[in-house]
Amino acid sequence: MRFSIITCTYNSAAFLKKNINSVLGQSFGDFEHIFIDAYSSDGTIKLINEYKKLFPNRVKFFQIPPKGISNAMNKGTSQASGDYLIHLHADDNFFSADVLSDVDDFLLGNNYDWIYGKINVVDDKGLEVGVFPAKKIFQNKNGWFSAWLLRFYNYIPHQAVFIKKAVFKNYGFFDESLSSGMDPDLWLRISKHTKWTFFNRVISNFQVHAEAKSSGVKFKKETENNWQVVQRRYLNGFELILASVINFLVAVKNKNYR
Repeated sequence: MRFSIITCTYNSAAFLKKNINSVLGQSFGDFEHIFIDAYSSDGTIKLINEYKKLFPNRVKFFQIPPKGISNAMNKGTSQASGDYLIHLHADDNFFSADVLSDVDDFLLGNNYDWIYGKINVVDDKGLEVGVFPAKKIFQNKNGWFSAWLLRFYNYIPHQAVFIKKAVFKNYGFFDESLSSGMDPDLWLRISKHTKWTFFNRVISNFQVHAEAKSSGVKFKKETENNWQVVQRRYLNGFELILASVINFLVAVKNKNYR
C-alpha cells in the first residue's frame, strides 16, 4: 500500500462529501481511506457507510469515544497500512485529481521520511483566500535553516504533509495533551532527525470556518497557548524571547487582516 489517507470526523456531513469525492477522483489508485469518527449524530456515518459499501477493500471505518483531535489522528495512524500517510480532515479535500500521482512521482527515487507542500485556503463562503505557504522563505529545501525557522513559525500545514508511518514508530505519535498545535510539535520533534523537504505543489484545499480548531476564531486563544507550550519545549532562552516578539507581530497582523 502506497498511501493512507486519514480523515477524522465528528458531525462532518456538511463537508465530508467533498472530501470523499476528491479522494475518489484521484488518478492514482494505490491508497486506502481511513475514517475515525467520534460517534457523529448527523449524516456523517451514512456517507461513510455508503462509501465503504462501494469500496470495502479501500475504506476503513472506526468509531471511538471523543478524546480530542490528536487522539483521533493517532488512532488513524495506528490503523494505517500505507508507506506514507496524510491526515486530511473532513473539511479538507485534495486540490486536484493528480495529487497522489504527482506525490508518488516526486517520492520515487528520493527516500524522504516526509515532505510538505502547499494548501489552498478557502473561506467559509467558498472563496479562495490564497496559497500557504506562499513566501519563498518557507518553501525551503535546506534542512538546518528550515528546521530553525520552524521554531518560530509553523509554516507546514498537516493537510499538505506526506509522512512515513515508520517516523511515528521511531519518534512518537501526536501529543494527545495538546488540543491544537500537535502538528508543529511533531515537526519540531522530528525535524533534526529525519530527511524531509518541500514539494512545490498545492496538495489540498483547507476550509476556514468557525468550528475548525486550527482556524476558528473562538479557538484562537487556545491555539496561541498551545503554540507557546510547544515552543517552550524546544526553544532556548534567547529563542523564546525572539519567539515572543514574532508571536506578537503575527497576532497584530492577523488582527489587522480580519
